[in-house]
Amino acid sequence: MMYHNLLFLLFIIHLPILAFCSERQVYIVYLGKHDRGKSKHEIEDRHLSHLSSIKAIGVEEARSSLLYSYKNSLNGYAAVLTPDEASRLSELDEVVLVIRSDPRKYSMQTTRSWEFLGLEGGKGSSNPKKMRGGLLEKAKYGRGVIVGVMDSGVWPESKSFSDKGMRPIPKSWRGICQTGQEFDSSHCNRKLIGARYYLKGYENHFGPLNTTLDYRSPRDKDGHGTHTASTVGGRRVANVSALGGFRPRHRVRWRAARPPGHL
Repeated sequence: MMYHNLLFLLFIIHLPILAFCSERQVYIVYLGKHDRGKSKHEIEDRHLSHLSSIKAIGVEEARSSLLYSYKNSLNGYAAVLTPDEASRLSELDEVVLVIRSDPRKYSMQTTRSWEFLGLEGGKGSSNPKKMRGGLLEKAKYGRGVIVGVMDSGVWPESKSFSDKGMRPIPKSWRGICQTGQEFDSSHCNRKLIGARYYLKGYENHFGPLNTTLDYRSPRDKDGHGTHTASTVGGRRVANVSALGGFRPRHRVRWRAARPPGHL
């Protein structure tokens, strides 16, 4: 009897700890504009320092909670926080917004893209000659444009991503071709100039990725990402069941968001 009481007492003592662990979720912390004078390393150090001050832990310990540090288009980071930590962060003057990352909020969708953009050559027709003088021609078929896509992945062997006849990659390009399962740097070229994948938020919520169902890399298992990327920036491919790419001279940089679109 005493043994059972002791077990019950230990369970009661551990309940607050279990509750605390279950509350930890991924949040996006937006800090506003970047100080353009800072390097990317300095930006990440600031994010870590910011996170450690809220958690009252050391910078190295805070590193395990930091999932992503956003250093380019926005200034912020994704981190694993408790609701209380997120609430206290949102009250700080330097914090613009704190939002919980909802793994089920976003889903991949395909709509009537060609029709919406007014790029159809005529009802039931895909004849490029009928598009002359329109948006595609005026935009020089996307020459010099880099398109960013976030979706389920990309199948680099698709003829839509052939770089035959394309000019060298612009010197301004600073992206990477991230390697992973069945995807290496040779899969990028002068057309598909970069690729990355993001799993930390997904795995924090759902656990380790099942690599029999999806790739731990930018490679596309679903096909949706390949479809959308080839639509917006792919080459024209003969004898396919759709109209082909919008921008045959665009370059594509690709980011894989693992289902269900959770970062």
